[in-house]
Parts: sequence; C-alpha cells; structure tokens
Amino acid sequence: YLNETPLKALYLIATHGKPDVKSREKLSPELVDFLDRCLETDVEKRSSAEELLSHTFLTKAESLSTITPLIRAAKKILNKH
Repeated sequence: YLNETPLKALYLIATHGKPDVKSREKLSPELVDFLDRCLETDVEKRSSAEELLSHTFLTKAESLSTITPLIRAAKKILNKH
C-alpha cells in the first residue's frame, strides 16, 4: 500500500489485511520474520516496539557506516550516466 495515502492504506489494511511482501524468497528469514511481526494486524499478536528493537534482524545488522561506501559508489555510477 506504499502508493496509497496513509488513510487509504489504513482502510485497505483493515478491510483486506496486511499487504503481501513481494519477493519474500529473496529476503533473509530474519527480515521476513521481522516484517511479519511489524505488519501483524492483530494487536494481541503484534510485537511491541521493545520486542522489535531486540529482534535478531536488528541485533545482527551491520553498522550504518558500512553502507556509506556503497552509497558513494552508486552515486558515482549514477552521475556517469
């Protein structure tokens, strides 16, 4: 529902359930589990913010500084075209 307004996205989630995650097979099991927990529509089943912040997907993540060289390289490539 990324292309929808926030209000319409809420309506769609309420009427049709959580959106499907595209290309799940390309994602790590940790990310899939994290997204499933974030997108859980049942309040009783949904993880708390504290639980999500301690999820394996986040605790195993590399520091953001490791992505900086990749961003610079991508920008260089884009500027050449």
